[in-house]
Amino acid sequence: MKLPIASRLPAIVLCLSLIATALVTTAKGQGGGYVAPRFMSGTSNPPLALQQAAPLAGGPAAAGGGQFMDVQGNSIVLPASYCPPGPGGGYGPGGPGGGGYGDPMAVDFGGYGSDQSGPHYFDVALDTVFLQRDSFEGAGPTISAGASANIDQGNRLNVLSGREEYEPGWRIAARYDLGPLSVIEGTYMGVYDMGFNGSITSEQASVAVGLPPLANFLFTAPTFGIPVPIATLDAASLYTINYESDLQSTEISYRRYWMGYNSRVTGTFLLGARYLRMTEGFAFNTVTGLGNAALNSSSENDLVGFQFGGDGWLTLRQGLRIGTEMKAGVYNNRFKLRNTGVFAQVSNSPADFDVESEGNQVAFAAEGGVTMVADILPSWSIRGGYQVMYLSSLAAIDAANPLGVSTRTQADALYHGFHGGLEYVW
Repeated sequence: MKLPIASRLPAIVLCLSLIATALVTTAKGQGGGYVAPRFMSGTSNPPLALQQAAPLAGGPAAAGGGQFMDVQGNSIVLPASYCPPGPGGGYGPGGPGGGGYGDPMAVDFGGYGSDQSGPHYFDVALDTVFLQRDSFEGAGPTISAGASANIDQGNRLNVLSGREEYEPGWRIAARYDLGPLSVIEGTYMGVYDMGFNGSITSEQASVAVGLPPLANFLFTAPTFGIPVPIATLDAASLYTINYESDLQSTEISYRRYWMGYNSRVTGTFLLGARYLRMTEGFAFNTVTGLGNAALNSSSENDLVGFQFGGDGWLTLRQGLRIGTEMKAGVYNNRFKLRNTGVFAQVSNSPADFDVESEGNQVAFAAEGGVTMVADILPSWSIRGGYQVMYLSSLAAIDAANPLGVSTRTQADALYHGFHGGLEYVW
């Protein structure tokens, strides 16, 4: 006997409910609410659509876990990523005392990775330089208080000693990208009016050697009035001196960046050409009872050649770095020397003269220094440091011989001093 459909509905609903409950329970037990797909193609690798995407920027090195670089070879600054605290107060892996990204010093960067240091780079740098030159190192006494035999140096006075001071100049450098990790750099430096002037009277000279003020008590090198005073030069009442020099440098260089064990240590190799110009002028004037004398000397040195070198930089912490640079080169020095003397033609005074010499010779130049750079704004940094420059095989004046008829073509010059300025990146 068949029951009506209405009377069978409760039984049908109960059966369907039991079947649905069983299916849901089985699915949860297998996949936590989801059924994991199975791939039957014979490989255990998932399709490319499910693999981790490769970096879209940063270059091949970034794809392998290295530093992110743009198309010009500059570091891409990434937002700081803070990992779980690691041993020693750092972040992320690195072993005992390690910091973020396995670098023990990363804690000094406030959590930034070493890849955010990057190479030292600027577009324009402008410095004020303060240089001193040891012009008359070892020149010896140039006058004496009273006539002085060569064996008696007790009354010799070196009026040139201690005259060198730091003189201001300026330097500008600009860089232009040639490609990844390479730039061309142009630099100009000029230091003008390096020199001094002064005077000494007969009375000052005599008091300086412990005698009372005396007149006409000044005598010149190299004879110092022995055996016979030279008219218009010796037995003088007043000597005046004036010395001026300048140094100019123009460079054009190719630089190629290099990187150390990580981006905290970077630098560049340098190869380029350089032009150096060094000039001098010296004037010595006398006032005597027999007449006056004026002696003048000048020198010009134009050095043209090639140089090589490089620099290295260490990032101390984010935005603060210290670096050192060395460069040296061999040059052709085109030099010119001129010495003139004008005397009152009395007694045994010398004859007037005008002597000039010029030529070419091989010269050497080297420069080195230490600089610290601190970032103060996104595009601006301040810089300061100390530098030394050495020049050899120069034609130079001989202040120890005021008669000026001799020439010196193998002199050298040492410049040293401080610099400070700004860097700009656009």
